[in-house]
Amino acid sequence: MVRNFLFHRVSPQRDLLWDPMSVELFDKCIGYITNKYKVVRFEDLIDSDKLLVENKIATIMFDDGYKDNIEYALPILNKYNCKASFYVVTDCIDKNKPTWTHQLEYLFQHTNISDINIDFDFIPENMRVSSLHDTKARLKYVLQLNPILKKLPYHQLEKVIERVNNTYNDIHLPKLMMNWDDLRELSKQGHYIGSHSALHSTFGYASNDDFIMNELMVSGNRIMEELGYFPKTISYPVGSYNSQTKKLVKQAGYKAGLAVKQSIFNPQTTDLFEVDRIELYNESWWKTKMRISNSLEIIKKLIKYR
Repeated sequence: MVRNFLFHRVSPQRDLLWDPMSVELFDKCIGYITNKYKVVRFEDLIDSDKLLVENKIATIMFDDGYKDNIEYALPILNKYNCKASFYVVTDCIDKNKPTWTHQLEYLFQHTNISDINIDFDFIPENMRVSSLHDTKARLKYVLQLNPILKKLPYHQLEKVIERVNNTYNDIHLPKLMMNWDDLRELSKQGHYIGSHSALHSTFGYASNDDFIMNELMVSGNRIMEELGYFPKTISYPVGSYNSQTKKLVKQAGYKAGLAVKQSIFNPQTTDLFEVDRIELYNESWWKTKMRISNSLEIIKKLIKYR
C-alpha cells in the first residue's frame, strides 16, 4: 500500500481560481508525512519488491513544473531530507508559459475586456457568449468552461485557447515555469523528473492514437535530450486516461502511468498504468490531515452509499 501525495503549486501568492498551497501548510504536510510514513521516490519502487511488501510508505509528487516548486517547496523538502518526483509539461518548460488551464483562468480573471466571441459549434450552445461584462461574470464563466474544455480533443481546445489569448490581449501571461537548468538542479539533488505530456492535453478524449503517441514521445525525448534519460513515469494531464491510453503509454516505453483517484495505491489490485494519487490542496490543516489519512474519502463514500 502506497500513499502517493500530489502537489502542484506552493507559493505565498493567492489566486481566486486555483489557490497555490501556502508555504506554511506545505511545511506542515511534509513534516507530518515524513514523520508518519517512510517517504521514497515512486520511481525507486517500480522495479523493486518494496512496492508489494512494504506498508506505511509514501511518495511526494508535483505536476506541471512551476517555478515555485524550486523556490518554495525545495527548501522544505531539503529540511526534512525528503526526495520527490516532478512531472513536467515539456512545452511549458521550453516556452516558460503556464499550462492551458492556468492560462485561461489567469486571462479571464485579470482582463478588463468585456467582448469575446466564443461561438464554436463544439461548445454547448448555452456557453457560446459574445461578452462578459465584469470580473465576476468572467470568473463564473471560466469555471463552467474548463470542465467542458477538458473533454475536447486538443485541436478543438487549441482553437478556444487561441481565441481567448487573442481577445484578452491586454494581459501578459506571467513567467511561472521552471527551466531545464532548474530541473537539472532538482535531478542533481536526488529528485526525479518525469513526464506530464508535451502540451497538457487530455489523453482520455484525444482524437487519435497518433496524437497521444506524439505527446508521449515528444515529452519523453525532450527529457532525454536535457537530462539524459527517458522517464519511467508519466502523469496523465488532468487525470484523463482510458484503456487505450494505457496501451500506448506501455508501447512508448514508460513503466507507469499516474492518475488522480484520491485513494491509496494498492499494487495487488491496481496496475502500474493507473496509479492512485491523493491530491492535497490549500485548505484547513484538519481537512488536509484527513486527506493524508484518506479518511475524508472514506467518509464521502459512506455518505454517498448510505
